[in-house]
Amino acid sequence: MLKIAWVARQTWKDLLFIHWPVSLEKIRQYVPEAFEIDTFEGQAWLSIVPFYGTNVQLSGIPAPLPFTHFAELNVRTYVTYKGEPGVYFLSLDANHCLAVVAARSLLHMPYRRARMTKTSNGEWIHFLSRRVEKGYRPDSFYGRYRPYGDSFQASSDSLTYWLTERYCLWTMRGNKVYKGPISHEPWNLRRAEAEIEMHGLVNDMHWRGTNITPIFYYSPFKAVHYLPFVEQ
Repeated sequence: MLKIAWVARQTWKDLLFIHWPVSLEKIRQYVPEAFEIDTFEGQAWLSIVPFYGTNVQLSGIPAPLPFTHFAELNVRTYVTYKGEPGVYFLSLDANHCLAVVAARSLLHMPYRRARMTKTSNGEWIHFLSRRVEKGYRPDSFYGRYRPYGDSFQASSDSLTYWLTERYCLWTMRGNKVYKGPISHEPWNLRRAEAEIEMHGLVNDMHWRGTNITPIFYYSPFKAVHYLPFVEQ
């Protein structure tokens, strides 16, 4: 049960976690100095998360919103602020203009408008994104993915838990730090296989040309509540 009134809620569907280790020095370049880079056993990580958002509702507004359904693509890393762990977003793309404007205003997050499609043939899920907002690079992403194996919840001492069970979003507005708590049940995950192509999203932190194999996890459904962002 939530102890603080939520400001927005949403359901995430067909979500894919794409995780891979990155150089601490490289990721430091993209994260404000106010935040410490969080590491697991000394290793920094980057992740990309495509999903389809549905059932968006703002607190106190019972009427259906004009952006109830839209696709989203997040690029994030892991940070702490005054010892509290969370995620920091390098970029967020969504395919609905009103959703982008609302998220910027309510969540203080750097959303950008993109053209996106998500389709499924009953086995593979196909997700395509290309940023189209004026003044920003036309970064693109294509992935096809499918889950396999049994559903599980990660143990609290595992890398999987560290990567996925995050309940705080950290961001900055000017020189001020904001904390955005989120609330949801623990992840029920399945392993996934995926084929990924992208251009521009992660700059020089791509795993292509290395011996790194990304870690993929899939979740079919997650109901999420966003709590008020608070200046720290």
